[in-house]
Amino acid sequence: MSLRQKHRLSFCYCNMGTMRRFFGRRRKPPPDTYQEPAVVRPNPEEELRSLRRRLVQSFVTSALPSGKEFLPVTEIDKLVNYATIRLVLPEKASTDVIDFVCGHGKTLFLILVVGNEASPNDLLAIMESCRKHNMTDEHLPVDRIPCVGGKLPCHQRVAHHKAWDVFHDKLWAHISFRFFQDQAMFTAPVILKDKFIYELKEGCVLPITWKAQKPHIGHFSTVYEAEVHHAHHQDDRYFGESLKVALKQLKPLTSEPGYNVETAWNHETSALEEINKLHHKHLIRPLAALRCGLEHYIMFEWADGGSLRELWESQGPEPKDLDPDRIMSVIEEVLGIVGALSTLHGTNNRTKTGNVVRRAADLAGMAAGERLTVPVPHSVKPREEETKDHSPITTPDTSKSPRNVPEIHVRFVEPSDDEVSFRSEDPNRSYVSEESDASSDEHWRHGDLKPENILQFNQSQTNDSRWLGTLKIADLGLAKQHVFATARRKDMTNQKFTTSHYEAPEAVANLHLPRSRRFDIWSIGCVILEFVIIILYGNDGLASFYDQHKIRENPHTDTLYFTVDRNVARVSDIASHWIAEILNDPECNRAGGSALADIVRLVRDRLLVVELPSENMVPSQISRCRADAGELKEKLEAIWGKAIHDESQGGDYLCFRKDRANIAPPAPLQVMKPKRTAAKSRLGDDLLKTQPNLEVREPYQYRYDSGKMTN
Repeated sequence: MSLRQKHRLSFCYCNMGTMRRFFGRRRKPPPDTYQEPAVVRPNPEEELRSLRRRLVQSFVTSALPSGKEFLPVTEIDKLVNYATIRLVLPEKASTDVIDFVCGHGKTLFLILVVGNEASPNDLLAIMESCRKHNMTDEHLPVDRIPCVGGKLPCHQRVAHHKAWDVFHDKLWAHISFRFFQDQAMFTAPVILKDKFIYELKEGCVLPITWKAQKPHIGHFSTVYEAEVHHAHHQDDRYFGESLKVALKQLKPLTSEPGYNVETAWNHETSALEEINKLHHKHLIRPLAALRCGLEHYIMFEWADGGSLRELWESQGPEPKDLDPDRIMSVIEEVLGIVGALSTLHGTNNRTKTGNVVRRAADLAGMAAGERLTVPVPHSVKPREEETKDHSPITTPDTSKSPRNVPEIHVRFVEPSDDEVSFRSEDPNRSYVSEESDASSDEHWRHGDLKPENILQFNQSQTNDSRWLGTLKIADLGLAKQHVFATARRKDMTNQKFTTSHYEAPEAVANLHLPRSRRFDIWSIGCVILEFVIIILYGNDGLASFYDQHKIRENPHTDTLYFTVDRNVARVSDIASHWIAEILNDPECNRAGGSALADIVRLVRDRLLVVELPSENMVPSQISRCRADAGELKEKLEAIWGKAIHDESQGGDYLCFRKDRANIAPPAPLQVMKPKRTAAKSRLGDDLLKTQPNLEVREPYQYRYDSGKMTN
């Protein structure tokens, strides 16, 4: 082989080696020598700062206390999860600690984060200690205890919850102050369906995102229109939306002798908690009672239609044309209000009045040869359908009725200073008994029924398309003012505490006697009569009626509905005059019968009646006394049933002449009549005068004997 051939062969071998190196298949290294690319773990300090920024951005400003911030509960789960905690804590953090933080220590962890005083290593040490001592979110908020950080020896440490022993560790020494200060932002309460009373720590932030700038300021409290954050309530009707409420803040009133705000709040919340169990459609629903240190609040559902007074004022000065649907709505809602009163009044049948009425009925039955037990309507246990959250009666479909009530805001009127309260006969309860029977049964009364305390809920809250919506009785827990106001009431020369316009005559004529449940019947009679005046004559007619107060003989004791002379009460000439004139109105004075006329006669004959049942009365005498809620409900149901039947027959019982443009209201009474001596009162002129416990001065003028008058 020549030298040239050898060079060519060597060149080929070199090229083949090169080709093998660059184009040949590369083999992977053996499995035992393969390594994953290195992952760089984020810096825990950077992750902690990032979490803190997101946390600060999640805070919401509260309106109470103004300017304070709170963290909505829904944000906690968004901020604290396994992946986040894994990156914030040091790499040496065990899975058990991370699980504890994500399960039972989310709020604890976030309080430490927002304080900006704990490093990742501090957070790990503290959370390990919390896990060891079983210190969880359930133990928040924590009181300020002097033994934080081991500053005091064990024998000097104050008694506290065992889980709080975690604060004895020295690692809390430099971060405890911020922890106790910041925890208020994380413990805003959630208004639950099955919880009413909330005992909160001083400085707690309420989840109130907005409140009206102009609250109603009363003597005993201030009431705000407010909104609860959507994450802090459980009202399904407003899921994902803020809940509008009426927030009542009680005043300390340290300058008022005999008044204690703590006692007042306890009395009112106890009464509301019990009454709330009735679940009646026409009783306003209290949502929560909150005590935040020295501040006391009660939260109610918001009446977006306003009060009945505001509804009347919205109707305009002139009367509207009569509409059968509107009149039927009024009858139905008044019947609902009376049904709520009957439920309130009907929880106890062992009162003195109940015994009097039952005994009189038994005597009448025995005289007829048999033992007759007449059920007392207001003493009967409320029917099942009335205790549920729907109307106590089956109402016709009036959805076609136009709702022309404008959007107005409620004015939560503070109870008058001579207020009285719901009562219970149980002497161990915090609220006082209505009567002196030693009975454990409960019964209630309102004591301050008036248009301002009857609120309107429109269609959005009640699914009621009628123009009147649903009317509910408000101010249900007024026990706070009984002792204080009763003492002031006796001073009739004090202008500030003069008689309420809607109070029954026994409020003035019999200060030494207990109030009865029939006190409310007089008040609802006044409201019903004024409702009829609004329907027939508009606001101008009602204003003309109110102007009659100028001719009262004694402004300190007399109202438009009764007058008192030497502790003797009778129906006023003003009320008698207006009732007589209304019954002479073309709408009421017609042969075919009138629903409004029947209602006015019911007010005249059974509601605005001075006399109350007492001992030794016979049934014929008791039947002429003021009605109870059960009887009133029955008679209103009869009027409602008659209206339903008449409407189905195409009758005109609800209204006859729709146009009211040329119908003038009753002419005002110019001067009060002289004291009656022999003339009979139209309001009960047949009442027998044989009662041994009554001193009869004039017709319908009675002096009550202490100890005998019971209802």
